[in-house]
Amino acid sequence: MIGNWKKFKKVWLLGLAAVISLSLFAACEQITPNADNTEIVTLKVGSTKPFKTANRFSDYWYGVLTNLTTHDSLIRLGDDMSVKPWLAKSWTVSDDAMTFVFTIVDNAYWHDGTKLTAEDVAFSVEYYRDYIASASWMKDVIEDVSFSGDTVTLSLSRPYGNLLTEFMTYSVVPKHIWQDVDDPLKYNQPDMTVGSGPFVFESFDLASGKFIFKANEDYFQGKPTVDRLEVDIYQNMDALVLSLANGDIDTWWDYSGTFPYTSIPALIKSGKVDFETSTYLGVPSALGFNLEDGPASDINVRKAIAAAINYQQIIEYFYAGYGSVPTTGFVPPTHPNYNANLPSLAYNPAEANALLDAAGLMDTDGDGIREDASGQNISLRLLARSDQSTNMRLAEILRDALSEIGLGVEIRALDLSAWASVKDALDYNMVLFGATPWGTLMHAGHGSGYFDSRRTGQGVLHNLDVAEYLAACDARLATADPAQQAILDLRIQELTAEYLPGIALAWTESVYPYQQGWSGWVIDSIYGGVFNGFSFLSVRSP
Repeated sequence: MIGNWKKFKKVWLLGLAAVISLSLFAACEQITPNADNTEIVTLKVGSTKPFKTANRFSDYWYGVLTNLTTHDSLIRLGDDMSVKPWLAKSWTVSDDAMTFVFTIVDNAYWHDGTKLTAEDVAFSVEYYRDYIASASWMKDVIEDVSFSGDTVTLSLSRPYGNLLTEFMTYSVVPKHIWQDVDDPLKYNQPDMTVGSGPFVFESFDLASGKFIFKANEDYFQGKPTVDRLEVDIYQNMDALVLSLANGDIDTWWDYSGTFPYTSIPALIKSGKVDFETSTYLGVPSALGFNLEDGPASDINVRKAIAAAINYQQIIEYFYAGYGSVPTTGFVPPTHPNYNANLPSLAYNPAEANALLDAAGLMDTDGDGIREDASGQNISLRLLARSDQSTNMRLAEILRDALSEIGLGVEIRALDLSAWASVKDALDYNMVLFGATPWGTLMHAGHGSGYFDSRRTGQGVLHNLDVAEYLAACDARLATADPAQQAILDLRIQELTAEYLPGIALAWTESVYPYQQGWSGWVIDSIYGGVFNGFSFLSVRSP
């Protein structure tokens, strides 16, 4: 439970709470007894994700939800950020990181009673590779998939030391259902929901916005402590917060998101809600730089910009004080092999001015704006997403901060598609972006998936094209030896700090509300806070 209630109360008294809608989206249902007159334990969860279908392949958000409820992956990332066995009870990796052998548990069954086998696992890898666009990377990496008895062997075309991390997101699917489905995005038969996870899909009502799941009595990890799971879809957070305050739902779920701090005072006022917190694994607000062209291509200018920002002000203003000032290594200390030796970013306008002077950027005409080498006033193009109100306000704060050290800023606000296009063309000097928990773990880890110039994707910057950085990423991907991985993890963070392709503006604490009386939660912020597969085996109802 959150111990620092004063901060929350302060936020409330300052009037930062969101205006809450007066209409409920979902109604509370009565709990019915089991046949033996024991109470059915029902966990009611609210989410604002735009679910559309119960096909895990065609609906991204339902696919994420199934990774927690109806489907299992080979391995999981534990709350301590270490790899945990799951459907794979053990594995071995060759010294050259080109052969991975997984041994599959022998007590897992599909929800229709069919035994889950190594053949299902091998089929799943091939199915993702051949039919799912987001898994197309497998075609370039996985050369062969085979199975024998209870083992599955993946033979790679090149070393890939981060393969275990990748396979935390790909749930195994039953071969006997999907083997004849050539277009998984359009499949719409009842058996499409069959998995092996802790819950069995029961129904989805799009009109009322409700999923219902029941406990898997034969779950290989043991029967969940929750008998019935309901996921209610809300159109907005105001309605969800009201339901939570009224006791109509028990908790909230949003993969990779954070509960809005402005909604916490209303929950405190209800007297019915407790909270858990954990350090957010991603970076909710970050500033990236164009390293190829313009003033920010000079490392001293990037350092000056970093020194001109009041990070504590950002933490207080946007995150109600629940955060910490980042280091130059970008990712928070919850990441494996976190480099604790890197310096924290620091608000130091005097140092920022000295760095700009040293870079030869002076205000010779006394108008308050420094000039470039051609004598023109500097105006940095700051790219921001117009569909994110936080980013727009952040852009204004950064503009004001940089004006204090004589740098002009032009804010260019665009919607997501236009933002991505301009970002990929490097038509900016600075860009506001965010890094999800999973995104910071991808590629060679520690944010490298955002900065490596060879990477592609809508949210990545691919702006750091430095030989030693790229070599460090390649070396990290080429080894599965934990000792070597640790060395390279530290090195990647050191190089991030040295070249500053981007800086985190805040590391934050995620807040997870739940109805008082529930206990036994396991906090796992990458899978959904208190709502995750570990909690389902330990959580207790009031």
